[in-house]
Amino acid sequence: MRSKSNNSAALLLAATLVLSTQTLAAERAQLNVLNWSELIPQATIDAFSQPRGLQLHYDILDSDDTLEAKLLAGNSGYDVVYPSSSFMVKQAKAGAYQELDWAKIPNSRHLDPALLKKLQSHDPQNKYGVPFLWGTDGMLVNVKKVKAILGADFDLNTWDLLFKPEVVNKLKACGVSMLDSPQDVFSLMLRYQGKNPSSENPDDYQAAFAQLKQVWPAVTQVTSTSRDPVTRGDLCVAMAWSGDAGVVQRIVRENQLDMDIRYITPRNQTPIWFTMMGIPRDAKNKAAAYSWINYLLDPHVASTLTEYNTYPSAVMLAQQVGQATKDGRYAPSAEEIESFYVFEPISPRITKVMTRYWRKLASAQR
Repeated sequence: MRSKSNNSAALLLAATLVLSTQTLAAERAQLNVLNWSELIPQATIDAFSQPRGLQLHYDILDSDDTLEAKLLAGNSGYDVVYPSSSFMVKQAKAGAYQELDWAKIPNSRHLDPALLKKLQSHDPQNKYGVPFLWGTDGMLVNVKKVKAILGADFDLNTWDLLFKPEVVNKLKACGVSMLDSPQDVFSLMLRYQGKNPSSENPDDYQAAFAQLKQVWPAVTQVTSTSRDPVTRGDLCVAMAWSGDAGVVQRIVRENQLDMDIRYITPRNQTPIWFTMMGIPRDAKNKAAAYSWINYLLDPHVASTLTEYNTYPSAVMLAQQVGQATKDGRYAPSAEEIESFYVFEPISPRITKVMTRYWRKLASAQR
């Protein structure tokens, strides 16, 4: 016959096992996602989570630096995260991500192989990241205003609009803006000057700074949100990310504005960047993470998402829908995609050099 103390110990053990089982079940029924804002609508989240009985906690990411700090500190608390590909490189090297089992992502067969190939400069053999969406750096151009100043025959397919002093000085009258992002601006200038856009040579950044310093007095705004000033007519040339291109076209169309705004990406001088999907090594619900990633690569879901957020999808069929729809969203051809170059990560040493020159530009503008 068992003693009272043995019975109590047995009851405590049973209660602990029940609690542990319940905790494990709760973790398995919960998916924690950290993503950028305005990329996935609530309807898509609900369509995935509700039939599966999952609680999907969807947090908004404010910067790549924030994500990196969470990942490298450990215990991130997330099952799927959305880093920029250039940041994912060093995070993967630091062991922050689970190596992917592509057999658990059968919809990966719908991914554009040309994009996967470009990504291998960041993620050799595509071991850690799944491309979600992508974009480019280009220019939003008010064609009527620019040609009124530069002439009807001026070829707009050139970074001269932002980097050639005599051209930019003329365009100051109708408004010129640069992205508030030193890496984007310096990379583009380096490529424009015929140098490596991810150069590790400080002298190259000095040369880029010297030319930027010549055009900076004609720059009327430094902003990463140019869509409103462009559609108000305050800017005629704005360095911009491609996501703004579709939004601007939507604003022009819905408000019946008498404007011809084009998003221009000069051939062989346009960078491509990616928002990736990765599974942190410490993710608690890897099974649901794979299921979520696979769901987003479904061609129908991907087409819905690219219509919502206006960014090109990494899924080929969704790209084709965007190209066929002709609703103003950014949908470059395969030939254009081939001409894009990939942002490479730069060292902390060069980041400091670039930041120093950027501060000089900022103080000169004030």
